[in-house]
Amino acid sequence: MIKLKNLTEIRLGMAFKSAIKDLGKQGIVSLIQAKDILPEGLSYNLVTPTVNPESDLGHHIIKKGELLIRLRGPVFSSIVFDKNYRAVTTNQVAVISCDDSKINPYYLNWYLNSKHGRRYFDSQNEGTNINKISSKALNEMEIMLPSLETQLNITKVHNNWLKQRAIHQQLISNGDMMNESICDAIYMDKSK
Repeated sequence: MIKLKNLTEIRLGMAFKSAIKDLGKQGIVSLIQAKDILPEGLSYNLVTPTVNPESDLGHHIIKKGELLIRLRGPVFSSIVFDKNYRAVTTNQVAVISCDDSKINPYYLNWYLNSKHGRRYFDSQNEGTNINKISSKALNEMEIMLPSLETQLNITKVHNNWLKQRAIHQQLISNGDMMNESICDAIYMDKSK
């Protein structure tokens, strides 16, 4: 077992002093909020607000390949940021940079969202009504670290499942719309 702090660099997102307002084209950077981070990836059909943060963006810009993990909310979940736009996140989200020579970010993402990660987060939960985990507890998290080859194999299987799951969810959504249309057409025909 090895502590996460020995494999990664963990920082918090930006603090926002006032309510977050979408500035549209006047904004300079997209904002990913904790609610947007789901175990299966960024929220479906996500349209991120654009903001002008009060403080310097500096090291707050999220880089491709970094993980985002919710530190508060109904569920602790993480994603690997793989988008092609400039984004920041709030301080209710931790940003994790992996040492690629030791740990694959997609493996870490799988681990954090797995039963192993959930078990740890449940044991470290500081919240009463709302789940909360500290960045210190995240740094101290101990994980099994298999070889990079094994990490890659787990990553391939997990990513394959996520793609299949997205297809199934789209099929269900399409089926729901088709069902609604057919039933509505029958209803409207019988109502005449």
